[in-house]
Amino acid sequence: MARNRTRPPEQRIVTKVRAVDALGEDMIRLHLQTPRSNRLRFLAGQRATLGLPAGVASGDDLHAELPVASCPCDDRNLIFHVRRPASADFHGDRASDFAACVSAGLVKPGMEVSVWGPWGRFVLERESTRPLVFVAIDDGFAPINSLIEHAIAVDAAESITLYWAATRPGGQYLPNQCRAWASALDEFHYRPLDLAGLPAALAADGALAGSDVFLAGPAALVAPAEAALRAVGVPAAQLHTEPL
Repeated sequence: MARNRTRPPEQRIVTKVRAVDALGEDMIRLHLQTPRSNRLRFLAGQRATLGLPAGVASGDDLHAELPVASCPCDDRNLIFHVRRPASADFHGDRASDFAACVSAGLVKPGMEVSVWGPWGRFVLERESTRPLVFVAIDDGFAPINSLIEHAIAVDAAESITLYWAATRPGGQYLPNQCRAWASALDEFHYRPLDLAGLPAALAADGALAGSDVFLAGPAALVAPAEAALRAVGVPAAQLHTEPL
Protein backbone atom coordinates (compact mmCIF):
# COMPACT_ATOMS: atom_id res chain seq x y z
CA MET A 1 0.00 0.00 0.00
CA ALA A 2 1.29 3.47 -0.86
CA ARG A 3 1.65 5.39 2.37
CA ASN A 4 1.93 8.89 0.96
CA ARG A 5 1.67 10.87 -2.25
CA THR A 6 3.50 13.87 -3.65
CA ARG A 7 4.21 16.39 -0.90
CA PRO A 8 1.64 19.21 -0.91
CA PRO A 9 2.69 22.71 -2.00
CA GLU A 10 3.14 25.62 0.41
CA GLN A 11 -0.17 27.16 1.41
CA ARG A 12 -1.21 30.19 3.46
CA ILE A 13 -4.49 30.02 5.31
CA VAL A 14 -6.18 32.17 7.93
CA THR A 15 -7.75 29.90 10.52
CA LYS A 16 -9.76 30.55 13.66
CA VAL A 17 -9.11 29.22 17.14
CA ARG A 18 -11.80 26.73 18.02
CA ALA A 19 -10.51 25.64 21.44
CA VAL A 20 -7.55 25.89 23.79
CA ASP A 21 -7.35 23.31 26.56
CA ALA A 22 -4.82 21.79 28.91
CA LEU A 23 -3.17 18.41 28.41
CA GLY A 24 -1.77 17.87 31.88
CA GLU A 25 0.40 20.41 33.65
CA ASP A 26 2.91 21.14 30.89
CA MET A 27 1.05 20.90 27.58
CA ILE A 28 -1.74 22.80 25.90
CA ARG A 29 -3.83 21.61 22.97
CA LEU A 30 -4.51 24.32 20.39
CA HIS A 31 -7.37 23.50 18.03
CA LEU A 32 -7.56 25.60 14.86
CA GLN A 33 -10.25 25.37 12.21
CA THR A 34 -9.78 26.31 8.56
CA PRO A 35 -12.46 27.75 6.27
CA ARG A 36 -14.56 25.03 4.64
CA SER A 37 -13.35 26.07 1.19
CA ASN A 38 -9.64 26.43 2.04
CA ARG A 39 -8.30 23.52 4.06
CA LEU A 40 -4.65 22.74 4.77
CA ARG A 41 -3.32 19.92 2.61
CA PHE A 42 -0.49 18.20 4.47
CA LEU A 43 1.05 14.79 5.07
CA ALA A 44 0.97 13.14 8.47
CA GLY A 45 4.08 14.11 10.45
CA GLN A 46 4.63 17.48 8.76
CA ARG A 47 4.93 20.89 10.47
CA ALA A 48 3.27 24.25 9.91
CA THR A 49 4.12 27.81 10.91
CA LEU A 50 1.54 29.58 13.06
CA GLY A 51 1.36 33.35 13.27
CA LEU A 52 -0.55 35.44 15.79
CA PRO A 53 -1.86 38.84 14.71
CA ALA A 54 0.05 41.96 15.67
CA GLY A 55 -0.90 43.40 19.03
CA VAL A 56 -1.52 40.15 20.88
CA ALA A 57 1.61 40.75 22.94
CA SER A 58 4.10 43.62 22.88
CA GLY A 59 2.86 44.73 19.47
CA ASP A 60 4.78 41.95 17.72
CA ASP A 61 3.63 39.49 15.09
CA LEU A 62 4.63 36.21 16.75
CA HIS A 63 5.43 33.01 14.87
CA ALA A 64 6.15 29.42 15.85
CA GLU A 65 6.78 26.33 13.75
CA LEU A 66 4.98 23.33 15.26
CA PRO A 67 4.19 19.77 14.20
CA VAL A 68 0.61 19.18 13.20
CA ALA A 69 -0.60 16.65 15.77
CA SER A 70 -3.79 15.68 13.94
CA CYS A 71 -4.54 13.42 10.99
CA PRO A 72 -4.67 14.77 7.44
CA CYS A 73 -7.95 12.85 7.08
CA ASP A 74 -9.57 15.81 8.89
CA ASP A 75 -7.73 18.67 7.21
CA ARG A 76 -10.17 21.32 8.39
CA ASN A 77 -9.46 20.72 12.09
CA LEU A 78 -5.78 21.23 12.93
CA ILE A 79 -4.43 20.25 16.34
CA PHE A 80 -1.13 21.48 17.81
CA HIS A 81 0.52 20.63 21.14
CA VAL A 82 2.10 23.69 22.75
CA ARG A 83 4.49 23.26 25.68
CA ARG A 84 4.04 25.74 28.50
CA PRO A 85 7.22 27.84 28.77
CA ALA A 86 9.27 27.73 31.95
CA SER A 87 8.61 31.45 32.40
CA ALA A 88 5.52 33.44 31.50
CA ASP A 89 7.73 36.43 30.64
CA PHE A 90 8.27 37.58 27.07
CA HIS A 91 11.89 37.52 25.94
CA GLY A 92 11.78 38.63 22.31
CA ASP A 93 12.10 35.10 20.94
CA ARG A 94 9.12 34.61 18.66
CA ALA A 95 8.66 30.87 19.24
CA SER A 96 8.86 31.01 23.04
CA ASP A 97 6.76 34.18 23.15
CA PHE A 98 4.13 32.41 21.01
CA ALA A 99 3.98 29.64 23.62
CA ALA A 100 3.83 32.25 26.40
CA CYS A 101 0.82 33.87 24.70
CA VAL A 102 -0.99 30.54 24.50
CA SER A 103 -0.10 29.67 28.09
CA ALA A 104 -1.22 33.08 29.38
CA GLY A 105 -4.66 32.74 27.81
CA LEU A 106 -4.09 35.50 25.24
CA VAL A 107 -5.04 33.14 22.41
CA LYS A 108 -8.80 32.74 22.64
CA PRO A 109 -11.57 30.98 20.69
CA GLY A 110 -12.54 33.01 17.64
CA MET A 111 -9.10 34.63 17.24
CA GLU A 112 -7.55 34.49 13.78
CA VAL A 113 -4.28 32.55 13.47
CA SER A 114 -2.32 32.43 10.21
CA VAL A 115 -1.07 29.03 9.11
CA TRP A 116 1.46 28.44 6.38
CA GLY A 117 3.22 25.33 5.24
CA PRO A 118 3.41 22.37 5.35
CA TRP A 119 7.07 21.66 6.00
CA GLY A 120 9.20 18.62 6.66
CA ARG A 121 9.98 15.08 5.52
CA PHE A 122 9.02 13.21 8.69
CA VAL A 123 6.43 11.21 6.76
CA LEU A 124 5.62 7.57 6.11
CA GLU A 125 7.61 5.75 3.44
CA ARG A 126 5.86 5.68 0.09
CA GLU A 127 5.82 1.96 -0.68
CA SER A 128 7.10 0.24 2.47
CA THR A 129 5.12 -2.63 3.97
CA ARG A 130 7.40 -3.03 7.01
CA PRO A 131 6.01 -2.84 10.57
CA LEU A 132 5.92 0.65 12.06
CA VAL A 133 7.71 1.57 15.29
CA PHE A 134 7.27 5.04 16.79
CA VAL A 135 9.53 6.42 19.51
CA ALA A 136 8.27 9.63 21.12
CA ILE A 137 10.17 11.56 23.78
CA ASP A 138 8.03 14.04 25.73
CA ASP A 139 6.21 16.34 23.25
CA GLY A 140 7.74 14.46 20.35
CA PHE A 141 4.41 12.67 20.57
CA ALA A 142 2.76 15.49 18.57
CA PRO A 143 3.99 14.54 15.06
CA ILE A 144 3.89 10.86 15.98
CA ASN A 145 0.22 11.17 16.95
CA SER A 146 -0.45 12.46 13.42
CA LEU A 147 1.49 9.57 11.89
CA ILE A 148 -0.26 6.95 14.01
CA GLU A 149 -3.75 8.30 13.33
CA HIS A 150 -3.02 8.31 9.59
CA ALA A 151 -1.44 4.84 9.66
CA ILE A 152 -4.51 3.46 11.41
CA ALA A 153 -6.90 5.26 9.04
CA VAL A 154 -5.28 3.85 5.88
CA ASP A 155 -4.26 0.47 7.37
CA ALA A 156 -0.63 1.23 6.54
CA ALA A 157 1.04 -1.59 8.46
CA GLU A 158 0.29 -5.00 9.91
CA SER A 159 1.69 -3.94 13.29
CA ILE A 160 2.37 -0.65 15.09
CA THR A 161 4.47 -0.22 18.21
CA LEU A 162 4.67 3.01 20.21
CA TYR A 163 7.37 3.72 22.78
CA TRP A 164 6.63 6.96 24.64
CA ALA A 165 9.51 7.96 26.91
CA ALA A 166 9.08 10.82 29.37
CA THR A 167 11.63 12.85 31.30
CA ARG A 168 9.22 13.46 34.20
CA PRO A 169 6.18 11.81 35.79
CA GLY A 170 3.06 12.46 33.77
CA GLY A 171 5.05 13.22 30.64
CA GLN A 172 2.81 10.89 28.61
CA TYR A 173 0.11 13.53 28.46
CA LEU A 174 -2.44 11.52 26.41
CA PRO A 175 -2.25 8.11 28.10
CA ASN A 176 -5.93 7.23 27.68
CA GLN A 177 -5.73 7.70 23.93
CA CYS A 178 -2.71 5.39 23.67
CA ARG A 179 -4.33 2.76 25.83
CA ALA A 180 -7.49 2.97 23.71
CA TRP A 181 -5.46 2.26 20.55
CA ALA A 182 -3.84 -0.74 22.24
CA SER A 183 -7.20 -2.02 23.46
CA ALA A 184 -9.01 -1.62 20.14
CA LEU A 185 -6.29 -2.86 17.78
CA ASP A 186 -4.83 -6.35 18.10
CA GLU A 187 -1.52 -5.39 16.50
CA PHE A 188 -0.97 -2.10 18.33
CA HIS A 189 1.54 -2.20 21.20
CA TYR A 190 2.03 0.71 23.61
CA ARG A 191 5.06 0.99 25.90
CA PRO A 192 5.11 4.02 28.24
CA LEU A 193 8.41 4.35 30.09
CA ASP A 194 10.79 6.86 31.61
CA LEU A 195 13.64 8.13 29.48
CA ALA A 196 16.28 6.20 31.43
CA GLY A 197 14.58 2.94 30.49
CA LEU A 198 14.37 3.65 26.77
CA PRO A 199 17.76 2.24 25.64
CA ALA A 200 17.16 -1.10 27.38
CA ALA A 201 13.65 -1.34 25.95
CA LEU A 202 14.93 -0.73 22.43
CA ALA A 203 17.76 -3.20 22.87
CA ALA A 204 15.24 -5.88 23.86
CA ASP A 205 13.09 -5.35 20.75
CA GLY A 206 14.36 -7.84 18.20
CA ALA A 207 11.99 -6.60 15.49
CA LEU A 208 13.43 -3.08 15.16
CA ALA A 209 15.89 -3.87 12.36
CA GLY A 210 13.03 -5.02 10.15
CA SER A 211 10.78 -2.02 10.87
CA ASP A 212 10.38 1.56 9.75
CA VAL A 213 11.24 3.57 12.86
CA PHE A 214 10.13 7.15 13.53
CA LEU A 215 11.78 9.06 16.40
CA ALA A 216 10.72 12.52 17.60
CA GLY A 217 11.44 14.65 20.65
CA PRO A 218 13.58 17.48 22.00
CA ALA A 219 16.71 17.82 19.87
CA ALA A 220 19.10 17.16 22.76
CA LEU A 221 17.38 13.84 23.51
CA VAL A 222 16.84 12.62 19.95
CA ALA A 223 20.57 12.21 19.20
CA PRO A 224 21.27 9.60 21.94
CA ALA A 225 18.04 7.76 21.13
CA GLU A 226 19.03 7.68 17.47
CA ALA A 227 22.42 6.22 18.47
CA ALA A 228 20.65 3.54 20.51
CA LEU A 229 18.49 2.61 17.53
CA ARG A 230 21.48 2.39 15.23
CA ALA A 231 23.27 0.23 17.82
CA VAL A 232 20.49 -2.36 17.66
CA GLY A 233 20.73 -2.56 13.88
CA VAL A 234 18.10 -0.19 12.49
CA PRO A 235 19.33 0.69 8.97
CA ALA A 236 19.77 4.40 8.24
CA ALA A 237 17.25 4.22 5.40
CA GLN A 238 14.56 2.97 7.81
CA LEU A 239 15.23 5.47 10.60
CA HIS A 240 13.42 8.82 10.47
CA THR A 241 14.04 11.55 13.05
CA GLU A 242 12.33 14.79 13.97
CA PRO A 243 14.26 16.93 16.50
CA LEU A 244 11.98 19.60 17.97
